[in-house]
Amino acid sequence: MKKILSLLIVFIVVFVPLSHLPAATAEAVNPADGTERELELERQAPINFPVSTYGYKYLGTANGLLYFKEPILSKNPRNAKGQMLQEYVVTINTKTNKVEWELPIYGGFKFGDRAFFDKAGNLYSLVGAGLKQFSDETFLYCISPKGTKKWEVIFPRSLEIDGLINNQLFVHDNSSVYAVNLNGTVAWSKSFERPKMQPSHFLSGVALNEILTLKYNSQHIESSFDVLDWNLKKKLSYPLSASSRVEQALKLNNDTYILKIKKSKSTTLLVAIGTDGKAKWTKGIDPTTNILHIVDGKLLYANNKGFYVLNGSGEQLNHTPLSPIGVTGIFYRLRLDDKYISITVDGRIETQTALTVLDRKSYKTLYSLPYPLKAGEQSKIYFDDILFTQNSFYTVYDNQLIPLK
Repeated sequence: MKKILSLLIVFIVVFVPLSHLPAATAEAVNPADGTERELELERQAPINFPVSTYGYKYLGTANGLLYFKEPILSKNPRNAKGQMLQEYVVTINTKTNKVEWELPIYGGFKFGDRAFFDKAGNLYSLVGAGLKQFSDETFLYCISPKGTKKWEVIFPRSLEIDGLINNQLFVHDNSSVYAVNLNGTVAWSKSFERPKMQPSHFLSGVALNEILTLKYNSQHIESSFDVLDWNLKKKLSYPLSASSRVEQALKLNNDTYILKIKKSKSTTLLVAIGTDGKAKWTKGIDPTTNILHIVDGKLLYANNKGFYVLNGSGEQLNHTPLSPIGVTGIFYRLRLDDKYISITVDGRIETQTALTVLDRKSYKTLYSLPYPLKAGEQSKIYFDDILFTQNSFYTVYDNQLIPLK
């Protein structure tokens, strides 16, 4: 028999006695031995975000600080360069449960939660430059753990952050790749652009000593997946059919590349490509799969059918069921740290698996909480986001971060 997790949340509300508030309920698993157990969590004093806004973006945790982006949606002031205030980067100290620092970010447009942390706790993120009208120019910037902007460098187009390779930060746009030193100088760049012509390839990602690209034909239809070295010399090519649309390309290991290919509205495939340019294996996956992740040499993803782990041969190492999301455009997302894998829903939709926490090594389920949290027969507890980090639960709701302990 399943036991029900008693999740006691004590609300601090003016003029309302605590005894009048019903207890919330959810299910959980004992992380020690995998058996179900009861757990009581109390709602701690809420932490007020410095800016009242909507759509807080959790970026991650580094050096004991929780990082958020707070978007400014109206009445944006401008700085001396004419750039508009787009958002704040705000950190919460998990020991004191107080705001550690906040930093205003000025620019032309927002990039949401695109961010990367290095081992020292420096944050790298993006903002539209906002220096020219109707321009895609983008700033890549670095913020120290103390909350100071160390540098920013401008690029001609919108960027994706690939990560650190050989102690350089790699970023790319559709047709160019850049290696950025950690002091903010661009070490080198490569481009497929030709004057007054479409680029020959469009970038999908960057791996060690390699650029992952999609080649298009004269009708602007994907014709092949090409892997090039950093001198743009082709290492392998995998042909694509006219009905294929590559949604993601990754390097799984030294011998295998992974393509997530959408064939139709109901058909999505994983195709593993070897170094000879031939398919090693193909696997159908649920079309509600959002982002693939490479973690510890394995392929991780989540969808309406559950959370999956595959090895390099395509063998399924784990399947954890998740409640289906019955709304188009809302997906499960993965958040990872050194110990845990957190699976959350990227929207407010009623489900029994709004937060599922697994051990990163064993993939055993530790906790599973619903949305909304149940509190008696009629009362429900809502939130915009729910986090598990630093061995603690947090909810984000109504301009507040609420610790649960």
